[in-house]
Amino acid sequence: MASFLYPIHPSALSAETANYLAMIVLEQPEEGLLNQLSQLHPHNKYQIAVVQRSSSDTIEQIISLAKELKVPPIFVQPKEPYINEVVSGYPSLFVSLISPQSNNKDDLAAHFIDHPKTANFSWIGYQSYLVPPEMLSKLQARYFSSLRLGNFREDYSAAEPLIRNNLLHFIDFSALRNCDAPDGIGQGPNGLYAEEICQLAHYMGAASRLEACFLYGYPKKITHRQIITSLIAQTLWHLFESLSALHYEDPGSKHSQNCLFTTKEVYIGDHDHILYFVTSNQTGRWWIKIDGLEGITHYIPCMYNDYSLALQGELPLVWLRHYQKINGE
Repeated sequence: MASFLYPIHPSALSAETANYLAMIVLEQPEEGLLNQLSQLHPHNKYQIAVVQRSSSDTIEQIISLAKELKVPPIFVQPKEPYINEVVSGYPSLFVSLISPQSNNKDDLAAHFIDHPKTANFSWIGYQSYLVPPEMLSKLQARYFSSLRLGNFREDYSAAEPLIRNNLLHFIDFSALRNCDAPDGIGQGPNGLYAEEICQLAHYMGAASRLEACFLYGYPKKITHRQIITSLIAQTLWHLFESLSALHYEDPGSKHSQNCLFTTKEVYIGDHDHILYFVTSNQTGRWWIKIDGLEGITHYIPCMYNDYSLALQGELPLVWLRHYQKINGE
């Protein structure tokens, strides 16, 4: 096995794992996947723990331990995780989901849109004709974010602000178009390209608040010779590389240094309203400042395009959606 992969027995999960960048949590032996991953070369120095879940290890237990150790778990399993196992330890949910469709009943998109704990939900890569209109109406009614496949393809970077502040991240490999993963379970002629799912994993690895990531939606048995196996390994590589170069940034933190951020004021209309944008001098990422009820200030991830739109005198959609959400309008 490659020098950056370290198998660990679940009972050995303790303070020693604090030296690891992340840990891969496998539901079943995935020798083919680990073989593919071991052939990839890290470009930063890090170590990854590899843990085989036992039948008695719950997702909640692993996430709880991982939070104590500050080592994010990356769950890799063929089937979609059970939502109750995932959400039970969270008072509120901040979720990113990459998936192509919803049956409006039993899948993760439906559960998160309806779940009372969901505080923020970003759905990326869905295909409109595979989603009931009433589900999108529910999503909009709760001021959640979405980026359908066509809009994502027009500008990959539009997905990054939607992912940046979330804690839990899910990648459904059935979102891939069939010709990019013919041995996967996605049978659609349309879907994400292989490089696009790797780009999304990169954004997830750069999420400052990442606590757990789930990769699922592939055949139960995969070998090292399959394209889908290679693609899962490369997706993990992009996630790890991004995580290893992570710059924690929060303009609203009391510990942030003022020199790290630049605030820009934009007057809307006849100076009736001022929008405040904040940009990082390190990474170039953007936030928009919104004052909520009881004097609480929120910094919402956004794009340079939102700042540019405001300069033209238009209210960015990200400001309008979050202002209404924060102030209950």
